[in-house]
Amino acid sequence: MDADKPLDLGFAAPTRILSIGVTGHREGNATFGKNRAAIEQAISTLLSSINQKIVSSSSTAKVRLVTNLANGCDLMASQTAAKLDFDLIAPLPFGSDVNLALNMLSTDWPSTASIADGNEPKDTKELANWSALKCAYDNAICFELCDQDTALKHYLKKLAANGDDRKLRLEFESLVGKRTKLASRITVEQSDILLAIWDGASPTAMGGTRDTMAEALSADVPVIWLDARKPDQLTWLDDLGDLAIAVEREASVDAVQMTELISANIHRTWQEAELAKDQLNSAAWHPHSKRRFHAYRRIERMFSGSGSPFAAVKQSYETPQAAASDQGQTMIGKITALLHSDSECSEALAKKVVSRFAASDGISTYLSDAYRGGMVANFLLSAAAIIAGVAYLPLVGPEGKWPFALLELTLLLAIVAITVAGVRGNWHRRWFQTRRAAEYLRHAPIMVAIGCGRPRGHWPSSPDTPWPELYAREVIKSVGMPHLKVTQPYLKAHLRDVLYPFFIAQREYHREKAHRLGRVHHNLDKMSETLFILAIVSVSAYLMLKLSATLGMLGASVPDIVSKPTTFLGVAFPTLGAAIARHSLLR
Repeated sequence: MDADKPLDLGFAAPTRILSIGVTGHREGNATFGKNRAAIEQAISTLLSSINQKIVSSSSTAKVRLVTNLANGCDLMASQTAAKLDFDLIAPLPFGSDVNLALNMLSTDWPSTASIADGNEPKDTKELANWSALKCAYDNAICFELCDQDTALKHYLKKLAANGDDRKLRLEFESLVGKRTKLASRITVEQSDILLAIWDGASPTAMGGTRDTMAEALSADVPVIWLDARKPDQLTWLDDLGDLAIAVEREASVDAVQMTELISANIHRTWQEAELAKDQLNSAAWHPHSKRRFHAYRRIERMFSGSGSPFAAVKQSYETPQAAASDQGQTMIGKITALLHSDSECSEALAKKVVSRFAASDGISTYLSDAYRGGMVANFLLSAAAIIAGVAYLPLVGPEGKWPFALLELTLLLAIVAITVAGVRGNWHRRWFQTRRAAEYLRHAPIMVAIGCGRPRGHWPSSPDTPWPELYAREVIKSVGMPHLKVTQPYLKAHLRDVLYPFFIAQREYHREKAHRLGRVHHNLDKMSETLFILAIVSVSAYLMLKLSATLGMLGASVPDIVSKPTTFLGVAFPTLGAAIARHSLLR
């Protein structure tokens, strides 16, 4: 590859995915049982309408369903999604066996404990529910929160022996509520919108339907409320205050109208994210830094006080392809080892996230060199222009000034040229935009590996350039979640092998950088101070000579002889000192 030729990144835009979270009543809810058929038809009609609208809008767009797969509305929606060929992600509050057991809704504690240990239920009705849930699990990417399963099974065995122990039951229900809320939070984090099937009256249980609706609205995730009492009525909620008066509202719409609202909402996001293609294109990525942009790095090298001041400062950037394929002791290599049960997810992280991080990071670093190098050059050129303009004073008479004026004009035009290039190239804005995208993607693999996500409303927002956040979210969303059992040993391994080394590396990098830049700016300040002192000395020397001549201690011609050189030095020293002092602004 030509060392100076930009690399063709070959990045397509992230897959357009509409991620729909689902929460709703479970089996046993009276309203759900009464209107089951109508609710099922309403869910099917809405999801079919959404699918037709989204898929028809783009050949690469698809719909994903995210649900905790509780026995009730969650299961019903997942079965409809399977018919529509949606991707299905299921953050389970517990391991699959415990989840199956608790979804039987049985009051027979010995039977529940037996199912939690991996046994099939003996009751015919329970077996039918168990089989339906098991089939849904098999068709979904299940992210199983197993880290408290041992404690839950311990409670179940105790309850099997003494089911009337109220204190024991309350402790068990509290733990179950906390796990359910955690899984529901993951559902919200992974969703663009939340479909909630709620009767408008059921109380707020921890991790329940209304609680999840509130969680979503707090995170600025819009909620589509399907009224379980009147399943043909759909209401769009986009503020937590809407939930408080949801029952009193009459602004319901049908499935087609709701689909239009959803489409308009998600397409705005996709269109903003598409702007990334203009920033992360092949012409923007270079394999290494350019000599003409090295002024800032050279100053940093010369004044850091370590190593040779004239050592090479050329930066080489890791190619996206190399970053994605590096499976050694790198972060993605360790995550791949952890996610050995889901090689598809680790491969997606490498190809979709790590490669785009390398691209964004390389582009941002290149642009930061261009901007800061250009600013340093302008600082020095502006000082040089002033010095050139007065340099004729100690050397030639007024008739010989024109070459110096020509040099001054040339330097000023160079400043203009650099400024115009920076403005037209939008170096500063693009540097910060691509840096924002890079930093979001840098941390993404760590978060995906433990099921953490940033909900839609918790991303920073810029009214001028929202694309970095939207692009990063769409890239991360395209990966989905790993098919994984999250056990305590897994969490400890993630902390030990991935999270802790990453934090330590980041801490050491920023400490070293802060220390180095501290030395650089200290030395720059010292030089600037020295130049200002020399300016004072040069002006003071002339005044002392002039005073001595006035007092007859020196010949009258002496001050006249040194007046022009000292004037030149009195201008040159502070000008150069001010230019050097301004470098501190480029931290």
